[in-house]
Amino acid sequence: MFAVIAFCGWIFWMLPLWSRHGTFFSVTVVPGFRNSPEAARILRGYRTEILVHLAVAFALVIAGAMRREVVFLVLGVLWLTVGPLIAISRGHARAMPHAVAHSTIREASLVPRRTKLPGGWLLQVTPFAILLLAGAYVSAHWSQIPDRFPVHWGIDGRPNGWSVRTPMGVYGPLFFGAGLVALISLLGYGISHSARWIRTPAPRSDSVDPAHRIALVLVGVEFFIAAMFSLVVLLPLTGSPGVAPILILALGMIVCIAILLRWQSQGLAASASLSHPGDGMPDSCWKLGLFYYNPDDSALFVEKRIGFGYTTNFARPSAWIILAVALILPLALAALTIVNHHR
Repeated sequence: MFAVIAFCGWIFWMLPLWSRHGTFFSVTVVPGFRNSPEAARILRGYRTEILVHLAVAFALVIAGAMRREVVFLVLGVLWLTVGPLIAISRGHARAMPHAVAHSTIREASLVPRRTKLPGGWLLQVTPFAILLLAGAYVSAHWSQIPDRFPVHWGIDGRPNGWSVRTPMGVYGPLFFGAGLVALISLLGYGISHSARWIRTPAPRSDSVDPAHRIALVLVGVEFFIAAMFSLVVLLPLTGSPGVAPILILALGMIVCIAILLRWQSQGLAASASLSHPGDGMPDSCWKLGLFYYNPDDSALFVEKRIGFGYTTNFARPSAWIILAVALILPLALAALTIVNHHR
């Protein structure tokens, strides 16, 4: 948990700098503003608040671990999620007095949009095939699975979580993983087809299209999820996975994040050469600097102004459907698994 909090802390520490050079805390500014003393003051205040929120979250997690109180662990995770969002909103409010008018020029690309998912459908179904193969292997060795088996181990190596040999108890992680992979695949499809295009200094191509890059990253996330849940479903046969698989998965995550950040830095460097600041979207449509709501924008997905990737236009009804599915599907699958583990 300390490693997770430290990693999240680094992400939130750098987050305001991962944006176009014409925006700062989701506010349209002159391209050189982020190098000004006032921007440094705003960034310093934000980072101070981030450190406070991280300290509170870590204290709650430690208290929960030492006292074996789940409520403290839950509060720690919630604080780690909500606290930095509050800090971002406060940074957005401090940056608003320095806003400049966004460009009213409307641009359209004459290059056909790249809507095909990376690798085509063959690559898209491969994560499902990985999960299916893991399930087939477990099914072939069903008789070797104990009636009750451990699925989680503490830092002392002793099992502290158990499941039973039932279809949901054994195959539940596969259903959970397949649901997540399907959801992420649909998001990749939606971004490829419905993301708002923002100008770039060079002509668009598959190698520079931000939507295509994000779709490719999402494919990598699908493979990671498929590999992780395939390992989980094999636990009844393998026992404790040990440190090696965790290190391999962690290394894979680090490599993927490094590649993603490199792509992001290339995009930010390109945006610095634009003649007019920002991304052409009104500042008033970015609520609290985090949520985009623009009824006049037909795009379903828009480029984030802080961080990388895309967010939904909450003025579109389909955005709320996506949000509901993204929340309900994992929670429902997790609830089924938890209920089965406590039978």
